Amino acid sequence: MGKALAAASLAMACSLIPQTGWTTQKNLENAAMLLERQSRAGRGEFISFLTGAATAYRWVGTTPDVGGSEPAYCPAPGLRLDGRSYAKIALEEYKRAKNEYSSLSDYPLNVLTLALLRGLRAKYPCKPEDAASLPPAPLNETAPE
Repeated sequence: MGKALAAASLAMACSLIPQTGWTTQKNLENAAMLLERQSRAGRGEFISFLTGAATAYRWVGTTPDVGGSEPAYCPAPGLRLDGRSYAKIALEEYKRAKNEYSSLSDYPLNVLTLALLRGLRAKYPCKPEDAASLPPAPLNETAPE
């Protein structure tokens, strides 16, 4: 069963590579559907990708040596976000502004990571006083296997 799911996920991911006659919208819709499936399962390559992007967004905003001056988003102290949380946030934002995202001519995962960033900023906005006291992103924040 696990090998069949892995093969199906790989086939779906390969279908996202631009092909003649396919519109960007179709690729993006396929990516969103795959992300929804992986979100329900709690694992997958899209979940890992979004978890990595969210961790990078936290580090960039809290670590001066990587150019951070303001955090990208400010979750409540102690709030633990995981791959499912990130997928849900990205999908909600994508669905909210679907027409805007479908007009972007970029790789579908890049579009979904933009939706994640915007969704995180909307869901966990930073107040100026939060930026000064925000701890760095935890090193143990990992994607599910």
